[in-house]
Amino acid sequence: MTAILRIARRAALLAALVFVLIWSVLALPIFSGLRTPILEKILSEQIGQALYIKGDVSIILGATSHVRATKVEVPSETIENMNLAALEVLELEFNFPALISGQIDFDNLIIDGLNVQLLTDTAGTQSWVATDRPEVSVTALGIQNDTDGILDFLSDKTVTFSSVDLIVDNETTGFEFDFKLTNLHLDQLGDNSGATVTSRGTVNGQSFQIKGDYPRGQPFTTDANFGATTLGFNGRPITSQNGGGFEGKLTLDTGEIGDLLELLRLDRDIEGQATLAADVKNQNPILKVSDFSTALNLSNGQLLTATGSVDDLIGFEGIDIAIDGRFYPQGDPPETATDLKDLKLTGLSTHIVGADDALEFQDLTLTTNAFDNELKQIGPVRFGRLFRADKGNLMLENIALQAGPLDRPYFIANGNIKDLLRLKEIDFSGTMSIPSSLFFRDLSAASLGSVEGSFSVDDLQGFLSLNEFDAQTVDTEIWELRTKAKLGNVNNFENLSFDFNLAVKDSAEFLAAIGQKSVIAGPLKVSITASGKQNGLSSVIALISGKSELSANLETSTAGARALTKGKISSQSIALQDIKNAVAVGSRIATSFRQPGTRSAKRSGSKGNPTDLIEAEDFLLDQDVDVSIDIKKIKGEQAITSLSSHLKAKDGLAQLGPVDVAYDGGHFSATAKMNMVKSPQLLSLQGTIKDWNLATLFKEFDTKYSAVGRLHGSFELSGNRRSLNSYINSMKGSASILMSNGGISTSLLELSGLGIFPWLISEELRKGYSKITCLAVPIKIDAGNVSFSSFVAETQKVQLVAHGDLDWIKNTISVQAEARKLGRPLSRSAWPFEVVGTLTHPKIKLLHHNIFQKRADGSTELPEHRKSCVPDINQLRK
Repeated sequence: MTAILRIARRAALLAALVFVLIWSVLALPIFSGLRTPILEKILSEQIGQALYIKGDVSIILGATSHVRATKVEVPSETIENMNLAALEVLELEFNFPALISGQIDFDNLIIDGLNVQLLTDTAGTQSWVATDRPEVSVTALGIQNDTDGILDFLSDKTVTFSSVDLIVDNETTGFEFDFKLTNLHLDQLGDNSGATVTSRGTVNGQSFQIKGDYPRGQPFTTDANFGATTLGFNGRPITSQNGGGFEGKLTLDTGEIGDLLELLRLDRDIEGQATLAADVKNQNPILKVSDFSTALNLSNGQLLTATGSVDDLIGFEGIDIAIDGRFYPQGDPPETATDLKDLKLTGLSTHIVGADDALEFQDLTLTTNAFDNELKQIGPVRFGRLFRADKGNLMLENIALQAGPLDRPYFIANGNIKDLLRLKEIDFSGTMSIPSSLFFRDLSAASLGSVEGSFSVDDLQGFLSLNEFDAQTVDTEIWELRTKAKLGNVNNFENLSFDFNLAVKDSAEFLAAIGQKSVIAGPLKVSITASGKQNGLSSVIALISGKSELSANLETSTAGARALTKGKISSQSIALQDIKNAVAVGSRIATSFRQPGTRSAKRSGSKGNPTDLIEAEDFLLDQDVDVSIDIKKIKGEQAITSLSSHLKAKDGLAQLGPVDVAYDGGHFSATAKMNMVKSPQLLSLQGTIKDWNLATLFKEFDTKYSAVGRLHGSFELSGNRRSLNSYINSMKGSASILMSNGGISTSLLELSGLGIFPWLISEELRKGYSKITCLAVPIKIDAGNVSFSSFVAETQKVQLVAHGDLDWIKNTISVQAEARKLGRPLSRSAWPFEVVGTLTHPKIKLLHHNIFQKRADGSTELPEHRKSCVPDINQLRK
């Protein structure tokens, strides 16, 4: 018994000595060097990576013991010579008896002077590692560690942070967030019922605060403010039986977008406000977004909205989003564009779907202030890297897109946008393979092949440049298209190089292939070459149709205050039939040509087509012109043998002419004028005719009488030039037609003036014609109405006088006429008559009274020398 007591006393003494030794090691300052590696080991095991203490470690033992360590560092495991975290002071509480028994129970951590660096370098390497380490090895004290990392270590502990610097720097995206937090509290609620998180401070110089309430197994809330931006998430956990994770409603209000851009350290290029709302469901590794809606309201009236869903945002799967954009204030759109320089994009809408890291833009509609354009599909589109550059601009690199069917796209392009918010510093290049069916609506033959080529555009010099455009037809022998283009600046001619060649071997075969009625026109070729320099442009245009060739050599100079185009349009010989055939073929091609995606005004309410923006007056308003026209020989038309003219325009005043046409031995000369500044819709014509063959005109009008004689005349007219019908129906002015020494193959004119008995014995009856000594027809024209007060035709014996009017718009005519012996205006007319009714079915009636029977002033005598082709009654004297 004594021995047993002796052994017990010795064991108790040994236990006391061991306890004192352990207590001394843990508590006495002299043993600080021994405590440091022990605490480093324990904390390293707890957080899942190496931790080092460069300062002191002190422990105050008790039922609840306290530890204080200084100069604590957690180095990055992936980036050398860098700390993931460093802190000045770490204080915590632990249960000493539990520690002795091998159980760790740290809580109530106080951390001061924390500096955390979450860095992602240009190679994508992160300064932290998401660990997955169940059941890590036993420590020197035999303590089991089942942590998954720092966050898991903190998940059940109350932690107070003060003076926190958190740097989130992603060199692959260029975004950096510098959090300076005065405090951050992670408070555990009692009875293991959850936790709360609160923090205040700044991020990138703007105020930041967050408050989160996370009851265990219950709905939770998170509210955060970044400057004026507010973020909220109300969610609830998903039970493990239902797959785990969480779901809830996310809301975002940016406040002033400019402030948010500054917080992101981007250029403050836009102002306005944006909101977002979405249902979010996270079940690792899938993050689903549904009932998504966002609106971007900019201060200048622009509005962009998006709605839809994403099956997996992390995996970029199941994207289904509808986007609508309005680029001008509601109810205040820009004025309708009348030319290309005024064209503006006013809106867009599209349906975006995506999977496998790619997007498709379906039913993309672009609305402008002149027309709408609808593209069925663009995509897939893939984006490489979105990042912030050093200058504060947002860059989007490695964009890959295509348009058309997936198995054979029409376009494939790759490029970058270096200033996304301003849509500047763009560079793209790609290839094209466009089937002919995309150009023509009623294509009935695959033998027209396709157009293939390459292109490259950028604005890296501060303006949009077409660096390359090279296209040609393939897999066809019916037509050949080759074009090359290069343009340093689309706003001027600098470094322009353009070569266009179109050849159709057989026009009838080509028209049949595009579903149009054939024209037997033979081969057709069009070529255009142009080259530009700093202050000008040289161009050559050639048209070959059949055996006819027409060319234009033009030089445009921009050195002066206004651009000036000079040159010559010429041909040694053309056949009118060739030109008619070329016009007919061109017209039918234009009719068949498809304008891809352009919606009709009836369907969309748009104002027209892109071609409506190209108007002659714009060309003449923007520059001066001095071009001569010289066609030496015209074949195929007996009457017309040559043509020459001149086109001049200066300061908006345009003049074409005189246009001189040789016609059947006679000449037609006319000058056309337009004032593009004051009255751009009006076209004025004035000119003369000389020695036109009356026989040719009677033949052209297919009359039953033949005639001889040469016509002379003049005219001065103006009207609306929008179309031939518009001009004819709005035409105003006057004209005069004169003839002398002619004849007509009838003697009825003599009968109406002489009476039946003198006519029966007249020479004209025997010869069967009347010799016309003169003809004078002065007329006035006023919007369809033609009036004349003295239509006069004279033979050697008779004077016919008529007056009246006709109206081709109202389809009416009212003309009265009477013939008398020459020099006897007061005698009775044998057969006065009138033409009345409609122009299409006029009625001719004989009158029972004379029209010009007497003068109101009583004059009765002709002068000694009467004037020809002036009504005799108007020449009478007293």
